[in-house]
Amino acid sequence: MTSVISGKSRLSRHPLRILHTESSMELGGQEFRILHEVRGMVKQGHYVVLAVQPRSQLAMRAKQQGLVVEEVTMRRVRWLWLIVVFLKLIARHHIQVVNTHGSIDSWTAAIAGRFSRYHPLIIRTRHKSTMISKTWRHRVLYQHLPHAVVTTGEAVKNLVVQQTDVPAERVFSIPTGVDLEIFQFNLEEHCRKTQHCITDQTVVIGTVTFFRTYKGLSYLLEAFHTVLSYVPDVVLHIVGDGPDYVSIVRKRDELGLQDRVILTGYQEDVASQLATMDVFVLPSIEAEGVPQSLTQAMAMGIAAIATDVGSIREVVQHETTGLLVEAKNSEALAQAMIRLATNLRLREDLGQSARKHIEQTYSFTGMLARTESVYREFLDQQTSEGVVRGEA
Repeated sequence: MTSVISGKSRLSRHPLRILHTESSMELGGQEFRILHEVRGMVKQGHYVVLAVQPRSQLAMRAKQQGLVVEEVTMRRVRWLWLIVVFLKLIARHHIQVVNTHGSIDSWTAAIAGRFSRYHPLIIRTRHKSTMISKTWRHRVLYQHLPHAVVTTGEAVKNLVVQQTDVPAERVFSIPTGVDLEIFQFNLEEHCRKTQHCITDQTVVIGTVTFFRTYKGLSYLLEAFHTVLSYVPDVVLHIVGDGPDYVSIVRKRDELGLQDRVILTGYQEDVASQLATMDVFVLPSIEAEGVPQSLTQAMAMGIAAIATDVGSIREVVQHETTGLLVEAKNSEALAQAMIRLATNLRLREDLGQSARKHIEQTYSFTGMLARTESVYREFLDQQTSEGVVRGEA
């Protein structure tokens, strides 16, 4: 198959009817990407349905935003029932593309798609860089059920190809894009409106994250404890919430950092939180594609430090668009933070390069265009191979 980017003519054709499925109850980077992608596709004129768990965070937010939501209870003990439910959803909405994201829904919605008289295109999106077991089950899940696999970065793509033997031409790296109109925050305007400017020379280091062990927040706290010995006039803002929130509060207090580490909890307006930061840090230890909070911070011209896991090195080019450090290495993380906290010129240079890199490679419109192109390339291939779809 040739390039999936085929020009404007391909993107201007008839609207698509798309079903996204996600079995998670939580709301992290994966779920935010799904939500933004669905909303973006709807704005492009496509008809999109989101099948999610009842009372999940994703269901609540999608309804608030006026999206088409189908609430489906997804449990492993109800696989046969779920396949029937997805068969009915595909038929009810005349679905052309089924894009799955979680584990339970990827099995059941994909099987339903394969049995459906509508013969929808089946796409499996793999968000994280965690290892995939080399079992026959996972070969079926990635190699035989979907027509193509989308990943959130090249490292994740390579992992899928290596671990599941899916041909590389059926796996596409499409990192999560950044809305460049939102993430170009004007700090002076924010200060004028809120009158909450930091007027002294305090350096604000920060991160926006979902509180899970693999996000490496305990290493960040240890590193920041070291930073304070060299740069006393610095504070750390940690924005977010999640299952590990209590343990992170305990770790902060054990290190005696209550006065210097501010845990803001979940904040809806991420741009305004990022706008107060001089340095952004992503201390993850595994399981990353291209993290959204990182690309959002870079889009706002904030100097970034990130660990070298997953697909992060694809966006953070060491010494050019940010600083890369070894994962699980608090000392290396501390030295990078000290370096940026004490060097305004370096912060500015890295921030400017980061903004240009995001503009060129990681825009939200670019992500939508590439996703649609993948859909249409495989739908065209099915048509050329004589797949007959059910009448709408």
